[in-house]
Amino acid sequence: MITILQNFVIGKQERLDTLANEILPDVADFFSEYDFCINYNSTKNLEIVQSLYEKHVDKLSFYNDLTMDWGKIVQSMLYEVETDYVFMFMEDFKLCNFDKDYFDGLLKEIVKYDCKFVAMHRIEDVKCYGTNKKYFHLYDTKEYIHLVSGDKYPGTSLSSVAIYNKDFLMNYLSYYNTTKKSDRFPLATPNCYEWFSSDGVNNMFPNEKLGIPKRAVIQHYEPYDIKERV
Repeated sequence: MITILQNFVIGKQERLDTLANEILPDVADFFSEYDFCINYNSTKNLEIVQSLYEKHVDKLSFYNDLTMDWGKIVQSMLYEVETDYVFMFMEDFKLCNFDKDYFDGLLKEIVKYDCKFVAMHRIEDVKCYGTNKKYFHLYDTKEYIHLVSGDKYPGTSLSSVAIYNKDFLMNYLSYYNTTKKSDRFPLATPNCYEWFSSDGVNNMFPNEKLGIPKRAVIQHYEPYDIKERV
């Protein structure tokens, strides 16, 4: 039903230790039934990161595409994905909800209601899109998910931490990868991808069915407050 997809780099030892000891073991165990499609976008720490994923992940496709363009790499990876949905998130996101029944129920509703994009970031923290009642008037709430049409979506952009319908993401990336971007962020970063749709989701996809989980599954986890790419 879904593939875990990541494209990232780790240049700092503290972040590498966090991935190895506090993030990847839980993520790999919780999502063990799914395929993992991973690109490591650097040669620094390549052997260490690859060995970590090979140790913890059974269904692994691991790449070392060094193209300095996040969108083009993700699109190339999608050609290898065999599932209808992808769950995309960065290496500094930690599992925060170990309720497998909830995640299974969430996936079933995503498929049932044909959601094209489901935000998985800031659900119970920062903006609290899943739990803050000030957003509820925008939603058609189901058992596991808040459904929302694109023209009422409360977020500011298409996130790099989200569940996507693969065809929807492929089509969007075809547009993104052939359109001029702002130079505010480097092409190699997911920040550039997110900034591209900043404040534009409501107009870009007004009639698409989008989603917000009622509960968070993963949360940003940066215990040393060290950014990877600035």
